[in-house]
Amino acid sequence: MSREGTKQAAEAVLRELPSVIGAFVREDVHGHPREIHLLVRHGPNPRHLAYDVRDLLEERLGIPVDQRVISIAQLAPGKEPGPMLAQRTALPAPAAATAVAPAVEPEPEPEAADARVRFTGISIESIDKRVRIRITLGLDDAEHAGEDVGLDTGPARVRTAAGATLQAVDATCVGRARFEVEHVSLIRAFERDYVLVTVMVSSPFLGRKPIPLVGAHPVEVDAESAAALAALKAVNRTLSLVLRLSDDRRSSSPRRPHR
Repeated sequence: MSREGTKQAAEAVLRELPSVIGAFVREDVHGHPREIHLLVRHGPNPRHLAYDVRDLLEERLGIPVDQRVISIAQLAPGKEPGPMLAQRTALPAPAAATAVAPAVEPEPEPEAADARVRFTGISIESIDKRVRIRITLGLDDAEHAGEDVGLDTGPARVRTAAGATLQAVDATCVGRARFEVEHVSLIRAFERDYVLVTVMVSSPFLGRKPIPLVGAHPVEVDAESAAALAALKAVNRTLSLVLRLSDDRRSSSPRRPHR
């Protein structure tokens, strides 16, 4: 798909969201979104909407999106876009529009509770037709590592990388959740290679049954790094939820008096 076609398709997909009034996407030299600007009606939480926008583009168009490039402006309650704002967002102005632009609420700052683990490193060692992959992740100021061993073949290497990533994820939430690789696939879409990872998560904070999660990431450097990032995309939001719920429960538990 051409860069212009990707831009037009992305803007069309974003305008399908019920709360979105206008959407504008600016791309970098590689055809990836460099800026995503949305004008939305009052109602949805902008932070949650930004997550939905990222997931929607990656799922529908296979476009990798950095959360930080999404900018959302939200109209005040009861307001509609005036003629100047409508012109800037390629929207028809209301028939009885006034010359006063509507009040726009700034995007709220992300909450500290939504901190996510970061991919910080990968090491790959091949010995006797087997491969050992070590993944390191960062959470706040701490670093966690996971390691897995598999056959030294293409499909097995990406699965081993995903498995090592989830071992590192488990180290961030010991006793609070368990993440396991279900499937890992190397697929081709929109003239690019992607790694698709499905994960099963079990946690007392999420109910009795395991929950399936899915993540995808384009192969930019190597398939193993893409597998690690795809696994993180699958689990990061759920991991943040588990950590927040466990911290809330811990803070709300009554402390025993000292004797």
